[in-house]
Amino acid sequence: MARTAKTTSNSNKKTPLRETAKSSKGLGKGLSALLSAEGIPENKTDSVIELKINDISPNTDQPRKDFDEEKLNELAASIKENGVIQPIIVQKRDKGYRIVAGERRWRASRLAGLKVIPAIVRDLTDQETMEQALIENLQREDLNPIEEALAMQALLKTHKLTQEQLAKKLGKPRATIANTIRLTNINESLIDFIRSGELSAGHAKAILALKDEEDQRRVADVIMTRDMSVRQAEEYIKKYIWAKENNSEPKEKKEIDPQVKLSIKEVETRLKKSLGSRVKIKVTDQETGKGKIVIDYKNNEDLDRLIELLG
Repeated sequence: MARTAKTTSNSNKKTPLRETAKSSKGLGKGLSALLSAEGIPENKTDSVIELKINDISPNTDQPRKDFDEEKLNELAASIKENGVIQPIIVQKRDKGYRIVAGERRWRASRLAGLKVIPAIVRDLTDQETMEQALIENLQREDLNPIEEALAMQALLKTHKLTQEQLAKKLGKPRATIANTIRLTNINESLIDFIRSGELSAGHAKAILALKDEEDQRRVADVIMTRDMSVRQAEEYIKKYIWAKENNSEPKEKKEIDPQVKLSIKEVETRLKKSLGSRVKIKVTDQETGKGKIVIDYKNNEDLDRLIELLG
């Protein structure tokens, strides 16, 4: 059962950094500024109410499929301390409500043990729901390239939109829409690498110049092993295509020995435990042992912690 929200935050408490970082400029301008910052069109009839969290269900057509567990726990801790600063947006269903925007906040609120959550109820069609969910995620840059491509493709197919119409709705050039949707044609075995960021959207688009799936897998492995930039990958693929058309094999570095790979994984695990951060070792030249160590950090405080440890 819905009831009007008396308050959604305490003015003496700090705003959760991860949830409001992109909308902090609008905090003094009221609800409409928050909504426009979220990427959802403003509606002057909007009012914030409190809904029982168990009356709300996620949108199965939500473009975003991956939710980082560690970041969700961080947001849950912040919500426990500060409450939910920004209301989620939902669509009324026959039974309960379906999330249009704010699934991450809803998930974190459940982890935080909240029974109710501030929300705005919108009267939307299924197409409008899907469009607004996609717009919100694009505005927040929350989607990985594959999620973005699949969401765009679904809008085109399910709702019979043209690329031109979709480009207008999303505020993007039609060429960007076309290039993004092309990613759905990549070899299925490479999708997880794109989701994880080991292959960027630029790398994937370059790989799509290869029609044969085995060639795509082989080239992707070389790109990741050598930690190539997008430009280097494009040059390598041009040489690879030329060599294949001329019945010649492109010169490639030797595969990393399985025992060496195992040793690298063991060192990565030890460093991760020691530093408390994800560590990736990339061997760029097996002959000389040359390579890179990449250490992930979550925020400025985490970077300071690592600097102190390494110092």
